[in-house]
Amino acid sequence: MRNQRLIFADVKPAKFLWRIALVLVLAFVGLGVYARWSLQHMRLEFPIDGLLPTVKGVALAAGSHGTCSAGVDDSSIGNRETEGEMSYVAAMPSLYRAKFGAYPSSMSDLIRLPEFEHADSLNGRSFSRDCSIYFDQSASFVVSCGHSRPSSLKAAAFMRTAPFERKFFMIGNSEILYVPVPKC
Repeated sequence: MRNQRLIFADVKPAKFLWRIALVLVLAFVGLGVYARWSLQHMRLEFPIDGLLPTVKGVALAAGSHGTCSAGVDDSSIGNRETEGEMSYVAAMPSLYRAKFGAYPSSMSDLIRLPEFEHADSLNGRSFSRDCSIYFDQSASFVVSCGHSRPSSLKAAAFMRTAPFERKFFMIGNSEILYVPVPKC
């Protein structure tokens, strides 16, 4: 025991403290550089266009397995961000039906869904305020988001003559997403 030496026994206390301080400073600087590099190469935004895969997943979870569904045309005809918002809102009535047994009657009903409320808080927007949803008697519906939205009368008139296909359309200067209820 007496012959064993401690690793730092021959180092003066001041030098020992300076070495520890230098190692800590270098570790913190290295950690800071790594964190900054990591954050620069990550996307921390919440892009609305990224919602489309989530929308398709929600539709599958809600029971739309393609056995008796309408045609789907997701091709863009206008603002892709607004179309992403409309696609997300359009998935919510099916999820609402799966959870509560009936389709919602208005946009305010969708607030009962935690997924809908959570998207509002993540996005920093209010889908319930910025979007409208119009249902007809068959539970087919039109979703519109943004500043220019059609009146309920124009949406109802459109739904009476709309093709049996989920698709983006223009009503006047308002872009809409029409979602027909599958006929089985």
